[in-house]
Amino acid sequence: MTTLILLAGGIGKRANLGLPKQYYRIEEKMIIEYTLENVSKVGGIDRLILVSNPQFMDTALELAESFPKIETVTIGGKTRNESMYNGFKEVPPGETKVIVHDAVRPFTPRWVFEKIIDLLDEMDVVTTVNPITGNLIELDNGKVKRIHDRSRYAMGEAPTGYRYDALKKTLETALSRGILNEIPHDILLAMEAGFNVHVLHCNCFNLKITFREDVEIARTLIKVLEEQR
Repeated sequence: MTTLILLAGGIGKRANLGLPKQYYRIEEKMIIEYTLENVSKVGGIDRLILVSNPQFMDTALELAESFPKIETVTIGGKTRNESMYNGFKEVPPGETKVIVHDAVRPFTPRWVFEKIIDLLDEMDVVTTVNPITGNLIELDNGKVKRIHDRSRYAMGEAPTGYRYDALKKTLETALSRGILNEIPHDILLAMEAGFNVHVLHCNCFNLKITFREDVEIARTLIKVLEEQR
């Protein structure tokens, strides 16, 4: 069995839309609705836990009525890791696999989730990466210091998948060391807990809506996809 924790607790400050971007409407739906429609169609995902911005809990509860796979809605924390922890507390103890995903990634191909679920049969932690297509430049006081070999690096994406016990240990270790909100990403917490983090090379379009310009890109793509149906 696999549970997906959908993180929708952010405030969307960088997008400057006047509300958290996951609850911003593009055409007839909120961004989070497009994401929920996508992940709900992944056959290997048995249930969803929605972690919401506290000010939009009523909206999140309404979404739970429209998407049957949402079993629990809970409140987000002050950081991404804390929101993930709040979501994990709602995962049934007998669960096998847990996937963590961002509500502002509505276009992630469903095969990515399916592949991660399969890889978790053999691995404790698997995260999604994409290749870096531009030059990877190291800066020094506003000037170029050196250009690195980009083949040795990758762009971190989502989702990330965990075996249940691995995520449990990751979060317990972070709490015991007081670093849950001090380290910016959960895969670093997993490494702190002693796990190897394996990667799935997505090599695919996996837009994370972050800035206002991303909203317009998403709007255009949604129109194209609707026309193709």
